[in-house]
Amino acid sequence: MNFTQRLEKIKTVEDAEAQLRLAKQYAKRLRNEAKKAELLSEKLALNERLKHAEYTLRQLRRAIFDIEDALAGGLPVSSITG
Repeated sequence: MNFTQRLEKIKTVEDAEAQLRLAKQYAKRLRNEAKKAELLSEKLALNERLKHAEYTLRQLRRAIFDIEDALAGGLPVSSITG
C-alpha cells in the first residue's frame, strides 16, 4: 500500500497512528520474510517490496504532524502532499 492509499484511510488522529503502526508492521514482516527466503529471486523480490514499504513508512513519519494539524483544522487529509 502506498502513501496516497494510506492517506485515504485516515479520518481521525487514531487512524493516522494506526496507519503508521500498520506500515511499520508491514515493513517488519517483509524484512523477516526476506531473511527467511531461500531462493535469491524470492529474496530480491521481497527486498524490492521492502524498499517501497520503507519509503511509504518514511513518508508517513515525515507527514504525521501535518496530518494531525490538518485533522485538527478540519482540512481534508488529502490536502497533504507526500
